[in-house]
Amino acid sequence: MSALLEVSGVSHGFRGLQVLKAVNLTVKTGSITGLIGPNGAGKSTLFNIVSGFLTPDAGEVRYAGRSINGMPVEQRSALGLVRTFQTPQVFAHLTVHENLIAGGYKASRTGMLANLVGTPASRRELAALKREADRACERFGLSEVRHRLAGGLPAGQQRLLELARACFGKPRLLCLDEPSSGLNTEEVNQLMALLERLNAEGISLLLVSHDMNLVAIASVIHVLCFGEIICSGVLRELQSDPRVREAYLGV
Repeated sequence: MSALLEVSGVSHGFRGLQVLKAVNLTVKTGSITGLIGPNGAGKSTLFNIVSGFLTPDAGEVRYAGRSINGMPVEQRSALGLVRTFQTPQVFAHLTVHENLIAGGYKASRTGMLANLVGTPASRRELAALKREADRACERFGLSEVRHRLAGGLPAGQQRLLELARACFGKPRLLCLDEPSSGLNTEEVNQLMALLERLNAEGISLLLVSHDMNLVAIASVIHVLCFGEIICSGVLRELQSDPRVREAYLGV
């Protein structure tokens, strides 16, 4: 498999504190890749650099064969690099269906002015977005709550809504920040099955998680500790690695 995302020698610091130290990480096309590590390891900083919320002090991030250093978040998203957040980011005062349509407008071809005026092209596009939102509700198990306000949904359904909206634009790489946070065991199992299904449909995944059960679906897991990747492998190998047991498990 070819490399879809390449992080090469990425370093970053805040106010003299070195958070990332020459990090190298690859996500191959069609793979599920995990990133774990203790609190303060630098996972969020690395995720923010990959998704465009931060620019590295040194090193390079390449996506689909091109450098994306300095590229805005919106442009990365348009290229198919999409992320979710540890706390689901939903429009609380919009319904589930409206949230999905709003997400679809990021890829709108007709533009904001045309949508406000209500041109024939914009009306056709809105109708298409509504149909796509209907399909997304069914695909992600949200049909029964499609007309409920997103802010009133329990954590598990808000998470599903965020995933559904992230997948609305058919991403190539989906970066998930603690996607099982706040979920119970049954919801985590459902999430795992959903992520494996999305991967089987062709979406590459980068998972940041503390949940060992969840990252077990990854074909390779990288362990970040004090800003450095200390080892990589499948979960079974990492659980018996003394460096991981000391850094991540506190053993």
